[in-house]
Amino acid sequence: MSAELIEHLDAPGHAGRRRPKLSVVQTPTATVSTLGFVGIILGLITLGLGAVMVVSTSVGAQSREVTALRREATELGYETAALTSQLQRLSSASALAMRATELGMVPNPYPAFINLGDSSVTGDPTPVTGKEMPFLRGSSSAAEESVPVTTTTTTTDGEAEEADTGDASVADETSEESLITSAADDATQEDQ
Repeated sequence: MSAELIEHLDAPGHAGRRRPKLSVVQTPTATVSTLGFVGIILGLITLGLGAVMVVSTSVGAQSREVTALRREATELGYETAALTSQLQRLSSASALAMRATELGMVPNPYPAFINLGDSSVTGDPTPVTGKEMPFLRGSSSAAEESVPVTTTTTTTDGEAEEADTGDASVADETSEESLITSAADDATQEDQ
């Protein structure tokens, strides 16, 4: 290893060269004053708070909208259930029979069917007069007919006794059934 010799500037051969002057370097001054820095920080805080306020207002509006939509969905669910119940009640066999009676239709105890494939008729087509099944129609002719009704009661001895309650009309039984049906419909509507 070899080392270079350090030549001193004060050496006799270097008289023409002068030593540079050393001076104290001043510390650089800040480009932004303290007041400017505080202003920048306050501006950033203001922008942040403004953004938070806009976001929270937006979230609050969306929350109110979601609440309103949920309430509307619940109301529509109740309305759907009520309409479904009403549809089931109106499309029941008894409701269809009552509407057919109101239109003047009568039940036919002698149905006949036409097979469209081979044009054959199954059954005996017989015209009806409307008096064949008055208990199905609920007509006034049913009220004129009376059926003897007997009730069986059990005594304390365990023996069955039959009591003739006289002639009870089919219309009375029909009106009792319609009262029971209407009471059930009222209870269904109250539940909704």
